[in-house]
Amino acid sequence: MRLKGKTAIVTGAATGFGSGIARRFAEEGANVLLADINDAEGEKLAGSINGQGGGRARYRRMDVTRRAEVDAAVQAAVKEFGGLDVMVANAGIGQRPTPFAATSEGEYDRLFDVNVKGVFHCCQAALPALRRRGPGSNIIVTVSAVAITVRPKLVAYAATKGAAFVLTRALALELAGEQIRVNALCPAAGYTPMLAEFMGGRETSDVRALWEQAIPMKSLITPKDMGDAAVFLASAEARMVTGVCLPVDGGRTL
Repeated sequence: MRLKGKTAIVTGAATGFGSGIARRFAEEGANVLLADINDAEGEKLAGSINGQGGGRARYRRMDVTRRAEVDAAVQAAVKEFGGLDVMVANAGIGQRPTPFAATSEGEYDRLFDVNVKGVFHCCQAALPALRRRGPGSNIIVTVSAVAITVRPKLVAYAATKGAAFVLTRALALELAGEQIRVNALCPAAGYTPMLAEFMGGRETSDVRALWEQAIPMKSLITPKDMGDAAVFLASAEARMVTGVCLPVDGGRTL
């Protein structure tokens, strides 16, 4: 129960890495606002979490590209649970492998709107509530292993993740004097709905096996792997950890 009595918002919480983070936070005692645009899966996850014991969960529809919705979600978490201790800016979208010369301006803009501006909205909207909680409150941003080791045909996606990583580090330094920590998780490819996007739109067992073999530990990343790492960063055990990009990648970036 390392997060007992804490309140967290997890964006992109309905599926994938976000669902693993939300579930592990609740298992460790946190109350969690699940923010997503996938209503069916979000409500289903909230029901599952509330049936397992530990912290409570509430689902709220929220698009990270719409600042008014992000502000409203923060207000809802504070009203429902009494405050906010952790903002997990996890929501993001992927990119199908595309040569840089063929990447459209529309795709580029959409990636930056969600993966960078969405993080900006979440961090800025949460900051007043985190400041009211004081030392120990923190922000966790889901970045990507491509922010450390880039890959071809993912130039626009990699650029968004690099921007999110630098945002994380700069904000960590700015808030360090207030003892509000800001860290990033940098996963390799995982067993999530986004995997098909990186495979060109269709996930197959043969291609998935190739991706698994590319990771030194021979496994893609699971939602629970991300949840376990996020629990550490959100907990008092990470009291002096700020501004890091923690790889959750089975050695992929080595």
